[in-house]
Amino acid sequence: MTENIHILYITAFITFGIGDGVTAAYMMSLLGAGIEANPAASYLFTTYGFNGIVFAKMWLTFVLLFAVFVLQLKSSTNMYWTMNGFLVALTSGGLMAVNANLTAVAGQIPQAPDEIIFIYMFLVLILTEAGSFADDHTVAAS
Repeated sequence: MTENIHILYITAFITFGIGDGVTAAYMMSLLGAGIEANPAASYLFTTYGFNGIVFAKMWLTFVLLFAVFVLQLKSSTNMYWTMNGFLVALTSGGLMAVNANLTAVAGQIPQAPDEIIFIYMFLVLILTEAGSFADDHTVAAS
């Protein structure tokens, strides 16, 4: 079962780290830094350019995923499904951000950033709680 969770770490990194970073940088390179809803990302793009924002987003995602991995490793309880829930929510958040960035590039009106954040936080809450419930009720095979 642990192999499956490694795939979720990779998909979360690809969508949230690389996908959002590259599409946000691409969007800002075409439409200007003011189009970005996140002022920190806009600042990074203005100061460090395309590669700077992509690197920063990848680094931030790596640090977040590493912290989650260490938390799971050091936990004295089973957190398999809880971590899966978080990683699925993070992947979904990355996909929503990529979609919003590419929608803006296409000249359409993207989903509002506060809606994306609300959906992401809702998914984190629901999926981690469902995962916690599953972890609490999982019987280890002997």
